[in-house]
Amino acid sequence: MQIHNTFLFASELDGVLLPNGIFTAAVGCLDRTRQLLERLKAASYPVVYVTSHHLSLAREGRETFGLPEPNYWICNLGTEIYDAFGNADQGWERMMGSPFPKEVLLNVLKDDPRLTVQEDEHQGARKLSLYYPGPVDDSLRTWISMRVGQVAEGTRLMDSPDGASGMTSIDIVPANAGKAPALSFLTERLGLPRTRVFFSGDSEDDLEISMSGVCGTLVGNAPGPVQDKARRLAENTEGARLTLSRGYYGDGVIEGLRAYDFLN
Repeated sequence: MQIHNTFLFASELDGVLLPNGIFTAAVGCLDRTRQLLERLKAASYPVVYVTSHHLSLAREGRETFGLPEPNYWICNLGTEIYDAFGNADQGWERMMGSPFPKEVLLNVLKDDPRLTVQEDEHQGARKLSLYYPGPVDDSLRTWISMRVGQVAEGTRLMDSPDGASGMTSIDIVPANAGKAPALSFLTERLGLPRTRVFFSGDSEDDLEISMSGVCGTLVGNAPGPVQDKARRLAENTEGARLTLSRGYYGDGVIEGLRAYDFLN
């Protein structure tokens, strides 16, 4: 496994680098993933782990599966960036603005009892996460956005369905937050063009990064509807680059790296 030229490696943690999804990983997959990450680190290539969770929960997952520490963490749906030592990026925090008035937000949303607050480990200072029992349509998105807009300016709504449970995760974050803006922030700081940025994901909330002009890959264990949507978006998004791997988890990541000639 030989690495070609300098590039930034970024990947979703759960369900991609960590083989903790509903599919069974191939024999040796986790070992191959560790070896890849250790070689990237040894070659001084920047490694970024991306997660929808807060830092402590993400670190717990990394430790459980024995992956090396990254150079950077993008956490809580791109509302937080940390370095390898767990120090928050002050520049990114300033861009995100003040923490959310969560009790105020919950109060304006209480008229729809179907919206329930997610567990504390899914929350962030600038991220309010809710559950909704079923698919989310445009009318609900509009209603939530209007209610939130009454008490908080500059927010955006993100929703991601869970095919297994039938629930939808609804997240309210700053308008300029997100995995894609956070990765772009790091990329610009490191002075790398998007053609030298690799990202691998597996879920619908990874598609924004995948369509942003980086070298994007969806691993083979990504749900079928997510893969179908990714194909449609890639066909209609100028500058989008996307490969769909057949391998699951880290094997799909390695397959994607080879497709972009970052590995041989």
